[in-house]
Amino acid sequence: MTLVKFARPTINRPWEHMLSNIFEDMSYSTPRSNVWRPSMDARENEKNFELSFSLPGFDKADITVSMKNNSLNLKAEKAEVKEDEGVKHLTREIARGSYERNIELPENVNADKISAEYKSGILTLSIPKTKEALPKEIPVIVK
Repeated sequence: MTLVKFARPTINRPWEHMLSNIFEDMSYSTPRSNVWRPSMDARENEKNFELSFSLPGFDKADITVSMKNNSLNLKAEKAEVKEDEGVKHLTREIARGSYERNIELPENVNADKISAEYKSGILTLSIPKTKEALPKEIPVIVK
């Protein structure tokens, strides 16, 4: 069972295209938008799924997690920085704006018991499995 649906980017593009869009490619931003997709690690053990998202520089109050029909939605908003008059930026690699990620969860999760922890720029969600999905031990009787 797959926890996260993810389409990998196409790697074999012409060099000219890659070089002209190198900073867009590195940002993981959708073209011509200001919505970023945070990096994620996903793990599974016997009792739950665990998702960790990289959200450096956010305050806890800037992050929203919601569920609807087994679809988990993560949103975080980082305010745009106003341009200072007379200042010329040589490079700007720190992402600003909206972060968003939608994840389709399997049906065997208990959405009411999801817990979240935000520490050192990493948001970790613990998503417990339903009792039906937990491994069961079946006693073997020897006659």
